[in-house]
Amino acid sequence: MTTLYQFNKKFWTYTLLCTFSLLLFSCEDVVEVDLSSSDNRLVVDAEILWETNTPGNVQQIYLSRLTNYYEDETQKVSGAQVEITNANGTIFSFIETETPGTYQCNNFVPELHANYELQVIVDDEIYTATENLVSTPEITRVEQADDGGFSEDNYEITFYFNDPIAEENYYLEDFQTDILIYPQYGISSDNFFNGNEVDFSFSDEDLEIGSTIHTRFRGISKQFHNYMSLVLESTSANPFSTPPANIRGNLINETNEDNYALGYFSLSQVEKFSYTIEE
Repeated sequence: MTTLYQFNKKFWTYTLLCTFSLLLFSCEDVVEVDLSSSDNRLVVDAEILWETNTPGNVQQIYLSRLTNYYEDETQKVSGAQVEITNANGTIFSFIETETPGTYQCNNFVPELHANYELQVIVDDEIYTATENLVSTPEITRVEQADDGGFSEDNYEITFYFNDPIAEENYYLEDFQTDILIYPQYGISSDNFFNGNEVDFSFSDEDLEIGSTIHTRFRGISKQFHNYMSLVLESTSANPFSTPPANIRGNLINETNEDNYALGYFSLSQVEKFSYTIEE
């Protein structure tokens, strides 16, 4: 499953390409742009997902660095100290696995609406972030249509849930299937459907009988919603416009403010399901 960091990596690659193109077409003189350099900034992929009706004790966090444009592989960060502390002061340590840059905790305790603090220590610099674990409404049903999409002749799946009326809610869903290189993400708030039954759909012209769609649906904080809005906007932006020069998450470098990290620390309850297109 593709992680959120892949959107960050795509965004920075896209930004460099757009900047390079604009310089070429707006200037008569030859402009040399060095795409091989990178500031080697830390990237933290720390989306904690507690699947409904599971213990949620096994969680992973991924650390990497911004890579040069011409490098094919992501630079993983090893030897870091990673931990999450809950409101009661309990510390959950994330230990690096055999896969470099992947840190895993096997005894995490998820608690809805509780506050958690992430601390990452890399090269003697301390990065922190704080978030609460957001609840997610139960998916009530999933339906298939054979006349979906813009052309109204594609297969489409739709899932339904009831939005809580007494609170402000934000949602993030993603759909993954073999016909997509990356998951298709969607974000929303309940500004226009508060307290109602809500449905989210996925359709693609390449879906066919036997295609399986894997779906993750979670409630998220307002801050994470705003962050993902910028990330998703930048990855689908007009190629002739300049995307935001910088997308900052909620991570703070307590040691050196200027050397901030990219990425985001979030916690959500998640509803998962897989659906196979039928005749």
